[in-house]
Amino acid sequence: MRYRKFQERHFTRFILTGRLTGQGGDEVRDLIADVKRVADRRCVLDLGGLEFIDSAGIGMLLVVNGEAVAAGKAVAMLVGEGQVLRVVTLTRIGMIIPQFESVDAYVAACVPEEVLAEHPCAPGEDPLALAARALTASAA
Repeated sequence: MRYRKFQERHFTRFILTGRLTGQGGDEVRDLIADVKRVADRRCVLDLGGLEFIDSAGIGMLLVVNGEAVAAGKAVAMLVGEGQVLRVVTLTRIGMIIPQFESVDAYVAACVPEEVLAEHPCAPGEDPLALAARALTASAA
């Protein structure tokens, strides 16, 4: 297994590729160290690039999650398709590490500042007052 780290706007994304099995202990230790080291509180493990995962790989994801939580980080997963999705679904690891289909779904559910930034109302502003202003401006 290999991984690449990308700094997104509100979180750090780790894209895992290859095969996540019991043979990937060194890489997983490096991943844990990187997760603990990043400044972001939110980390996303993107499993879309994995071609295979076994029960040992699932266990390693749980260890990554546990170490991240102990360091004050929140971890989530993006799950691709095929064998990896089947194993993730069968093991129900998504009950422990939140699972999302896409980055957009993750942001909508877990990054409130991004969602609020796109909202046209100022904090505390009444949405009906905004609509009335928009109607008044368009009528003029």
